[in-house]
Amino acid sequence: MVKKMTEEKSQQNDIFNIINDRRSIRKFLDKDIPDEVLEKILQAGFRAPFAYQITSIVYTLDKEKMKKLKRMGVYPSTKLFMVFFFDFNRMEKIVQARKYEYNFDDSLLLWIGIQDVSLVAENIILAADALGLGSVLLGGAPLMVDQISEVFDVPTKVFPVVGLCLGYPDPEHRMDIRPRFPLKHTAFEDKYKELSEKDLKECMHSMDDGYITQGYYIKQNAKIPLTKGDDKIDMSQYSWCEHISRKISQGKWSDKSLIQLLREQGFKLD
Repeated sequence: MVKKMTEEKSQQNDIFNIINDRRSIRKFLDKDIPDEVLEKILQAGFRAPFAYQITSIVYTLDKEKMKKLKRMGVYPSTKLFMVFFFDFNRMEKIVQARKYEYNFDDSLLLWIGIQDVSLVAENIILAADALGLGSVLLGGAPLMVDQISEVFDVPTKVFPVVGLCLGYPDPEHRMDIRPRFPLKHTAFEDKYKELSEKDLKECMHSMDDGYITQGYYIKQNAKIPLTKGDDKIDMSQYSWCEHISRKISQGKWSDKSLIQLLREQGFKLD
């Protein structure tokens, strides 16, 4: 009994260590991922809680396919690339197989699908870390739906939510663990808390100080240029709050809105 309790405690500590030590990896070793390791990671992914089992994953080891998605941000050293989809195509077929007519609010099912996909993706990320692999998420997948659909032969009513580069981390390029907002400003008991000016400054400082100290944007060479006016912030002071503010204040990322892309992929969003 004592041994069992010790083992359970060790497993609990392991999962917290994995979560707290997790970081994005952008440079991978030229080392193959064994089939049994990949299967174990995928099995763990689909053990996530779900509402409708709307998640599908397409993965590839094919470097030529990855090159076709270079604009999406797939890193050249990536050993395996995954795309996570919410899959209405399969759901409609299940409904039809039960002799029912599909009649649902696609916008609600879309929301549920994003929940399902997010949980599966997180399980896969943590499972991969537990087995010695690393990963980095690529959030631009929805805007690359046309290219992803062509490369992976994706039908209508199936839509990419996020991409994932996967492989064994190159120890020469180990990233720092990035900061987060203080918990007291993100998790509230009983009711939502409006942040005061002081609270907001504390949140901003926790992020900015961490990123500047790590030299994160200098290492990534990731400064977003201003579309107008003189840029008076040099790289040594270029921070997370500045970066995210520039991202959100410079208009659309794509010629087509996300709603338009979803409609073109067969979703009814009235």
